[in-house]
Amino acid sequence: MAQFDFDTGSVEKRENSYELLPAGFYTAQVTESEIVPLKSGNGQALKLTFEVLQEGYRGRKVWARLNVRHTNQETERIAQQQLRELCESIGLARFRDTSELHNKPMQIKVKIRKDEKGQYEDQNDVNGFKPAAGGAAPMTAAAPRPAAPAANAPAAGATPPWQKRAA
Repeated sequence: MAQFDFDTGSVEKRENSYELLPAGFYTAQVTESEIVPLKSGNGQALKLTFEVLQEGYRGRKVWARLNVRHTNQETERIAQQQLRELCESIGLARFRDTSELHNKPMQIKVKIRKDEKGQYEDQNDVNGFKPAAGGAAPMTAAAPRPAAPAANAPAAGATPPWQKRAA
């Protein structure tokens, strides 16, 4: 036994509950990220922890696992599309470290995943992303390269024949 003086009246009650978040969109941010091997050995997942920022659910955590490398091309394609959606929601065109995803508000789509076999409790699942209220920062990407001119294209600055007017 250890002596410890604690008064519950001196501590603010937290908003969290252990109930599932209702399905819908929530303002949140990534607070943790890591690349982990899949238990199946079929690839790697980007494991993301989101913290909800809006009133009533502030501080609640939800998770997403995106199978960004997978032996099944369709599984990998879906995960990479979701990652692109996440990046676009925070105005990030490219990153080299998953920490670049952290602490940037966005809207996350939360759904309730039912366990059809009855082995586990229902769980929240994050499966969509959009900019936070007010929109995301503009995407930062390299400008597209101009296409090579066609062989019969007019010289730069010249007026093409179809735009010339008859006098």
